[in-house]
Amino acid sequence: MEYILLFMLVSLELGFFIWSVVTKESHKFEKSVANISFAGLYVIGLVTGLIMWGFRYFVITIVILVKVILSIVTIVKNKKFEFKLFRSIRKFMLNVLVIVFSLISAFAFPQYDMISVTGTYKVETAKYTWIDETRMESYQNNEINRALTVEFWFPSELSNEYPLVVFSHGAFGYNGSNYSTFMELASNGYVVASIGHTYQAFFTEDTSGNLTIVDQGFLQQAIDINAKTDTRNDKEVFEITQSWMDLRVADENFVIDKIIELTNLNESDKLFDAIDTSRIGAFGHSLGGASSAQIGRLREDIDAVIVLDGTMLGEEIDFQNNSVILNTIPYPVPLFNIYAEDHYTNAMTYVGTGYNNFYASKNAFTAYETVIKGAGHLNFTDLPLFSPFLASALGVGSIDGRACIEKTNELVLMFFDYYLKDLGELTIQKEY
Repeated sequence: MEYILLFMLVSLELGFFIWSVVTKESHKFEKSVANISFAGLYVIGLVTGLIMWGFRYFVITIVILVKVILSIVTIVKNKKFEFKLFRSIRKFMLNVLVIVFSLISAFAFPQYDMISVTGTYKVETAKYTWIDETRMESYQNNEINRALTVEFWFPSELSNEYPLVVFSHGAFGYNGSNYSTFMELASNGYVVASIGHTYQAFFTEDTSGNLTIVDQGFLQQAIDINAKTDTRNDKEVFEITQSWMDLRVADENFVIDKIIELTNLNESDKLFDAIDTSRIGAFGHSLGGASSAQIGRLREDIDAVIVLDGTMLGEEIDFQNNSVILNTIPYPVPLFNIYAEDHYTNAMTYVGTGYNNFYASKNAFTAYETVIKGAGHLNFTDLPLFSPFLASALGVGSIDGRACIEKTNELVLMFFDYYLKDLGELTIQKEY
């Protein structure tokens, strides 16, 4: 749609510019009528859903509105304007630049068709901000308790009880990073709780509308660590990533405990009454996958864990002789690692069976692994759909973005259905 808008607006400017040059007249009145007519078509597009309203079209909407106001003034005044070539050229170029600039957000975050869900339940959402009174906010110096905002996706029919699945996003991701996965799970009868890890998320917005962006120190640490080729022999990296894990695990523990507490209250809202806390799954992307895997180790009420292209940092229990020491205790719950091709290949080449995830899977009671060919790290989120430009800049593979997240959602649902609902069969291939 952004290409159509660009073509139509630039064509309108070009057409009137050429007409003015050929006839040596300004045609202000006619252009004003055309601007108002285009605005009418734009409104029709919004009303009919052809143009899906969102922040991406905010600037161009302001530009169109300003054009309408100026056009109405021109028609009312009905004043004759003398044609001047250089002024017309300058104005044409300026108008085109304004149009292009106003559509930058639309090109960076293009309109796209949502991924269809396979479940029959209608999905609703809810958001809560909770204060952990046992912890101070480590990213602030003003002595406040850590606050976490959790967004829920759940079946609108709350007369039944549904398994709980807790999601943790990646480093400087956000709690809506896997929207299509949440919708797929909720439509199939799950309550999904996605945690916004304050200051480690790109942004979080609490229930009061307060916006918190990623901590710049955390962001720089993550960038520096990702730039290193040998992190297993770096004690500083071990200490930093363990501090991240401590924070993330404490966040997830707090949220799960809070949900369980609310399900046990007689006066809690219907959402928490509909959660079956005897069936809990955890999953996450990247760093969120690492903390979710560690939650599976530490809590006895977690029944299944999925790691979406993350390194299981919690398996590193010590640092000795210039290398990390991995946990030898068998991983206690069903574990499913889904890898991007480059992640899997590099890990095999670099450390082989000594890699955290491979070692944990080998020693787990029940573990599954699969590789999605051609996938990159961010192909396991919705970012390639939401913003192909940003996704390409940050790291995707050659696979079609929609195909990858659809396959991911299918595997996530299959795994949780099997272990949280005793449904279906697990037919997980080694690679897709």
